[in-house]
Amino acid sequence: MNLYAIPPFALLAAAIVLAPVIVCGGQWYLHGRLGLRRFFVDNDVAGFIIAVVGTLYAVLLGFMTVEVWDHYETARLHVWAESASVADVWHDAVGLPAQPRVRVRADMLAYAHTMIDEEWPAMRTGGFSVRGDELIMDVATAVGQYVPKNLGESNAQAAIIARVNELHDARGSRLATNAEGISRFQWIVLVIGALVVLMFCYTFSVSNLGAHLLMTGLVTILIAAMFVLLFELQYPFRSSLGITPEAWSALLTHIDAMDRMPGPMSSMH
Repeated sequence: MNLYAIPPFALLAAAIVLAPVIVCGGQWYLHGRLGLRRFFVDNDVAGFIIAVVGTLYAVLLGFMTVEVWDHYETARLHVWAESASVADVWHDAVGLPAQPRVRVRADMLAYAHTMIDEEWPAMRTGGFSVRGDELIMDVATAVGQYVPKNLGESNAQAAIIARVNELHDARGSRLATNAEGISRFQWIVLVIGALVVLMFCYTFSVSNLGAHLLMTGLVTILIAAMFVLLFELQYPFRSSLGITPEAWSALLTHIDAMDRMPGPMSSMH
């Protein structure tokens, strides 16, 4: 089952309901079956140990959260850098004669549409659109094979080649961020840490079992919520909370506005 197909808020709700029910149900069963005398009621040493364990696990969760958020923000910046490179190529094409200019601008316009219509849906499952690579290659071919007739065309050609290289690099970086999430080993460590913390909650006991179950339940809810957050953000483009194609929509709006202006700067013909 693809958990990313579940709306994030529904997944969060399910996690913070089912996890404490399971954990607190197990605790209620064990404490009822074994009795209060089987657990730590008041032990300074045990309290100190669980404080250390809890702190270590909090540091681990905090570190993973920062790492995932930084990964997410890096991917978002790659998207805007990529769309900016497409806009730069479209603008710099003004220095080329009509035939290569029309080809370059048509490719960049098609690239933006491809990102919205093909690539973003494909990235939801970890894929990508080959059409994007083909359009970049077509621009590189059109510009690279063109023989400039004057200094202005030569400058435009050099600028476009540089921007196409930046576009290619930004695209590769974006796709790489969607292929790299929290590793299986890291998830195992996180789960082990959560189990250790919850086992410590099991080993203690208070005279009011309801209060104890409430405390254990709150700890479980917090851990479950953090797990859902890490899961939803680890791959920046797969979740419904992921990065949207907003940058490409904004680019299309910008190109449409520029294309309506008179003069060679905007002309597609």
